[in-house]
Amino acid sequence: MEGIKDSCAGAGRMDLSILIPVFNVESYLSELLDTLLPDLPPLIEVIFYDDFSPDNSLAVIRKYQCSYPEVNIRVLCGQENLGITRVRQCLLQASDAEYIWFIDSDDRVERRAVQQIQAILNQYYPDVVLFDYDVFFDGSGKVKYQEHLSISPANTLLHQKNGELYRLAIMDGKHYFWNKVFRRTLLTDMCHFTIPAYEDIANTPTVLNQCQTYFYYPQILVHYRIWPDSIVQKMSLKQAYGIEAYLTQANYADSVVGDKKCCAYLLYKAHLYYLRLCRKLTKMDLSDEERAAILLLAKQLYARKSLSTCATVSLLIRTGMWSKAAKLMLKSGLARFSDK
Repeated sequence: MEGIKDSCAGAGRMDLSILIPVFNVESYLSELLDTLLPDLPPLIEVIFYDDFSPDNSLAVIRKYQCSYPEVNIRVLCGQENLGITRVRQCLLQASDAEYIWFIDSDDRVERRAVQQIQAILNQYYPDVVLFDYDVFFDGSGKVKYQEHLSISPANTLLHQKNGELYRLAIMDGKHYFWNKVFRRTLLTDMCHFTIPAYEDIANTPTVLNQCQTYFYYPQILVHYRIWPDSIVQKMSLKQAYGIEAYLTQANYADSVVGDKKCCAYLLYKAHLYYLRLCRKLTKMDLSDEERAAILLLAKQLYARKSLSTCATVSLLIRTGMWSKAAKLMLKSGLARFSDK
């Protein structure tokens, strides 16, 4: 790939590529790698992409690369900062493994997670493996909540029949990359890496909708970290792209899946996200220029919605989501009132 230096490429075809985007996570990498790298099976590779980090993230990766010479580790070094979406694309393009697993570099994984996943892949050969996770606070380590997926039965190969994985991703909000191991070709065929942030919302449900077989492993394998400088928490222009992600999926739900309930819910999420973002902007410690730029982009993206607030409320009612219709009416009414 042009402009990217790849070390240790050409180790042969792998069963699984673990793809790790890296940017300014020097403080967290050791926690991840201390549990990920020991006893990694031979046909598993780990591919890092350092997105031109100004800290010592790359040096940490190099240290572990030297400490684990038996592990298939590849390091891609960007010559400029690309952002998370394009980094995911570069990582995916670098792999030719049968399966891929995106792991966030600031999270933690269970020590035997890879071995457990590989056993499932080798025995059942599903299009996707889904598993549980928990969410914890940086610093204190306190667990905020544990997430167990509403899939039954577990621990067996299932065949998707009526778009149940798509509804799981949308209606239950389980649209993350990092608690799923996908057959690589599904992502290369279905993912569009054009949105600068919130690429998981824009892409994961679409890929899940194309999976014919799946396996739910009801164990917590990933520990998701909440920290103030993450993309989700830190206010910047990237925050506005959550609107685009929800609207993109709403269009897919309507035009491709034909699921009016998912479409209504996604439009509801887009409306609320926009209103919440506008309120947050009034309270954040930002310069006038930063605040104006984020608000302008948010308004431009919000203007692309297919239905007005009133039309979305009507669709929510027609699809049986009365409480959400009432909430949207309340929130949008309060927003208009506060602008007067």
